Amino acid sequence: MCQHSIGYQSYEMKIFFRKLHRWLGLLMALQIVAWMASGFYFSIFPIAEIRGEHLTRAAEVPALDEFARAPSPASVKQSLDQHFDGDWELSRATLVQMDEKVFWRIEGSFGNVPFNRLVGADGGGVKSRLGAEEAKRQAFGWLSVPAKDAVVEWLESEPEDLEFRGRQLPVWKVSFSEPESLNLYLDPWTGEILARRTDRWRLFDFLWMLHIMDFDTRDDFNHPLLQVAALLGLIVALSGFVFWSLTTRLFRRSRNPRMSA
Repeated sequence: MCQHSIGYQSYEMKIFFRKLHRWLGLLMALQIVAWMASGFYFSIFPIAEIRGEHLTRAAEVPALDEFARAPSPASVKQSLDQHFDGDWELSRATLVQMDEKVFWRIEGSFGNVPFNRLVGADGGGVKSRLGAEEAKRQAFGWLSVPAKDAVVEWLESEPEDLEFRGRQLPVWKVSFSEPESLNLYLDPWTGEILARRTDRWRLFDFLWMLHIMDFDTRDDFNHPLLQVAALLGLIVALSGFVFWSLTTRLFRRSRNPRMSA
């Protein structure tokens, strides 16, 4: 009687876990497919290609002897004092080379607003903000592959497509139909690339949204919806394992009369 009772309980547990696995699996099917499909896509392409880094060249690194051409710290401070006409704070100073000219790239803050500026060695002080044509020229200069004509836009607010989100504005957006529908977002004061966006990145971003289930900002993966979905997905997997284990045990017992006697 005891063995028959245990067998009946095992059968009831099998029914329970089968139903649990079936209905939770049905509830979570689309999200589980989204997790698997997005994870598969993430594993195919290196992140550098997703970011479009293969389409642009690396920044120029000044040679050691270029330090002799760099402006003195005193002249840099004087130029920035005149530029901001107020107190500013220095965060970092780096020697860079752009268009075969040497600059101090200054990172700091003015009125609690971060800034980047270039101070040249030619006595011209702070390099002026890029215009549309210069932004276009800089964008073509960054490319390491052939490209067709570009469209230049001045962005003062976050674009609706969320391509350039959570970053400081304004910026120059330079769009190329080829290669890979590339958009370059340039710092308006330094001409540096702040972000690259391609069709490959746009698909990645869409799948990332599905993967973390953040359909608003696409950046938050600590929210309750994802936590509940992950827990339900775990239960689906564990209930399937338990159901398989109970089914295997009952199958063996049915084929071996001594186990059910």
